Amino acid sequence: MIDKVTKDLKSALPIALVDFLMTAYLEIKENYLLERHEPSELNGGKFVEACYRILEHETKGSFTAIGAHMPDMIGKLRAFEQLPATAAIESYRIHIPRALCMIYNIRNKRGVGHLGGDVNPNFTDSTMICACSDWVLAELLRVHYSFSLDEAQKLVDGIVIRPTFLVHQIADIKRILNPDLKNSDQVLVLLASEFPKPTSDITLFNWIEPKSKGTFFNLLKQMHSKRLIEYSSDKTCSILPTGLKYVDKNHKSFINS
Repeated sequence: MIDKVTKDLKSALPIALVDFLMTAYLEIKENYLLERHEPSELNGGKFVEACYRILEHETKGSFTAIGAHMPDMIGKLRAFEQLPATAAIESYRIHIPRALCMIYNIRNKRGVGHLGGDVNPNFTDSTMICACSDWVLAELLRVHYSFSLDEAQKLVDGIVIRPTFLVHQIADIKRILNPDLKNSDQVLVLLASEFPKPTSDITLFNWIEPKSKGTFFNLLKQMHSKRLIEYSSDKTCSILPTGLKYVDKNHKSFINS
């Protein structure tokens, strides 16, 4: 899905801007998924800068060079509202800039990354940033491809955010390329590579090829009890956030061991 979204946007917008936009967006989503709420907020600034340049391109025909210093971002975003209605569509003049102002203000005004005396707002703030970035991306798709907002949102919701693991796929078969990993780690890495889709227990068995089916299915039950995975009554397995965090913390050792 991410490839489709990226390809669609690149057919309408400068390739460099889309790459900048999607890199920032995926960082927000991955950090939020892995509960790194401060980095998720910090990367909101990059997302705003990417979107600002897209608005520049769409309303002025040119954009500030990527990497150039951009002071007074809020003032620049508010300036879009002063454009005449004939110069740009309402979403470019009002809706997207206001959403970006919210993201940027949270990034700069709520003490992200700093200690304070009040209740830590990082989780709530990063949730808002994540939702706003979803909306902005969906709105860009809606504007350029005449999708309904619901259709555009489904495309955005279909983007799968996952770390990169040492998993090789041939047709419908996936293999962990380090067979020395214990079976529980192989299960988590494989389920993370499929996230958020569930995978049947027999599929995992065929991918890992352990010696005993019964022992392997008991292992899945144990991992379910530890809340690393959800082993459902329909015999499918899905990785839980605790499992994702385990993989994120340890996957480099999977590659290098």
